[in-house]
Amino acid sequence: MTRLAFATAMLLAGTSLASAMAIDANIAAFVHADGFTQADAYGMEQDLSPLWFDGDSASPGGQVGPIEKAVILAMSAVGATRTRTAVSYGELVLEEDGAPMAVSYIEVRHYNLGPAIHAQTVADYGAESTADIEEFGTGPHMAWRFVFQPLMGNTAILMDASSRIITDKQASRDDCNGRSCLDISAEPPGDWEAIEGTLPAWPELYHNTDGSIATPAHAIAQLAVLGYWANAEAGYYQWTGGEHPEAVSDTTPYRFITIDRNLGQEASIDTVWRETALNDDALAAISFRRLDVAGTVSLMRASEDR
Repeated sequence: MTRLAFATAMLLAGTSLASAMAIDANIAAFVHADGFTQADAYGMEQDLSPLWFDGDSASPGGQVGPIEKAVILAMSAVGATRTRTAVSYGELVLEEDGAPMAVSYIEVRHYNLGPAIHAQTVADYGAESTADIEEFGTGPHMAWRFVFQPLMGNTAILMDASSRIITDKQASRDDCNGRSCLDISAEPPGDWEAIEGTLPAWPELYHNTDGSIATPAHAIAQLAVLGYWANAEAGYYQWTGGEHPEAVSDTTPYRFITIDRNLGQEASIDTVWRETALNDDALAAISFRRLDVAGTVSLMRASEDR
């Protein structure tokens, strides 16, 4: 099935023909941005099926949110594990049978920091004391664009996708939520306050751990629960998306996530979720952070006043 037929069939399930055509054109403009090459969205959605642990449910993987799916797809396309990943999220809220329906527009930029860490190690300890660069991870920087929509018991079905290589020159200029994307020493900006307590657990929908640390998708899911963009109160995970910003009426991103993996000597994943354009008179943005070093997890919060 072609992308156009697949996407149009889903859109027509709950919207008028004119509305479906307008949204399809909007999706095409996002996915087919300069430099991006279209991917097989239908095939990618099918490739996710073996990853879901809830195979006995009516819609396996149906509770998994769009950001988790986007990160799983992007991470599976590259082999590097010493990385900084930047996610930006926007959405259009449509009406389906009298109820709101969010179409998610997600860009995932994936930076391979293995060569930078190798160069720093050589500078600090000498080439004779440093493993080959292949041990640090090689490969390009990549960007992906994804569009998801709820459909027939699934929280997020992939409608369209594309990717492009990010050149080293472009990567050197890119910003990752207030930091240079290639600066291996930069800490996430913010006046961080520790959050006491633990997050609820729920049955695994996919692999939650990668060795001693969380997978990127699970780290995102936990922050989604922490910030009430998902819930697990009923004993299972369910993405909700949270409250849509009143100030954003188009696909302009307002949700930003960064993920640092294995940038130090120990296995680690440092994930920051920053929510902007809040429907709040006092706060301009709020951030939640999940720092996982060799399985020891710390939760933090930071806010930005108007």
